[in-house]
Amino acid sequence: MVLLAIDTSEQSCSVALLDGDIVIDECSEHLGRGHAERLLPMIAERLASTNLTYADLHRIAVTTGPGTFTGLRIGLSVARGLALQAGIPCIGLTGLQVLAAQALEQSSDDEIIHAMITGRGGQAFLQSFKGRRENGLPAPIAAPKGLDADIIAATIDATPGVLVGSGVSLLREKSLISGKRGTTRLTSDVISAPMLGQLAASLPADEFPPEPTYFRAADAKKATPALPVARTDEA
Repeated sequence: MVLLAIDTSEQSCSVALLDGDIVIDECSEHLGRGHAERLLPMIAERLASTNLTYADLHRIAVTTGPGTFTGLRIGLSVARGLALQAGIPCIGLTGLQVLAAQALEQSSDDEIIHAMITGRGGQAFLQSFKGRRENGLPAPIAAPKGLDADIIAATIDATPGVLVGSGVSLLREKSLISGKRGTTRLTSDVISAPMLGQLAASLPADEFPPEPTYFRAADAKKATPALPVARTDEA
C-alpha cells in the first residue's frame, strides 16, 4: 500500500511516500511562505523519483492543525482534492499527535510527553501524552489547549517530562525552561511526514477525517452595537 503524507502546518513544507511502514522517499523544506507554490511540485518530484504516479497511491495522510491558517488550508485542500480525485481514503491527524509519536520513539512509555506548537502572541498549543493507545497513537492525558508561555512552563514544571515541538523554542526564548529539574528537551522540533504516514497507515478513515483542528476561539468576534438599536415592528 503506497501512502502519501503531507505536512504544511508550520514553516516547513514536507511530504513523504511510504510503502506500508517503509519510507521510500521524503522531502522537507523550510519555506516560511510559499507552500501553495511548492507543495504540488514537491509531490510530483517525489513520485517521479520513485517511478510512481498518482494512480499508485492508496491512501493520503495530512496534518490538521494547529498551525498557520494559510499553511493548513493549503495542505488540507491538496490532500482532500487528491484523495477525492483518486477515490482513496484521506486521514487527518494533529501535529501534536505526530510530535508525541516522534518523542515516544526516543523515550520510554512511562514518560510524559509534552508536545508543543508555537501559536501567536507569545502563546503555544500544548498537549501532554503518556504511552500509546491500541491503535498506535500516543495516549493523551490532557486535552490540547492554546496557552501563554508562562502557563505552559508552570504545567511542565509541575509534571516534568519530554518536550518536543516548535513551542520549545518559544519557552527557551523566554528563558522559561532552562534548569527545569527532571525535564528532557528534544532537539527535533519539526513535524515528521514519515511519522505521520506510519501512524495513518492503518487508521480507519471515518474516525480521522481531514478537517482543520481548532483549539481556541476565533480572534474575530461578531460586532455588538455601541448604542441600543431601536426595534421596529412591522404590521
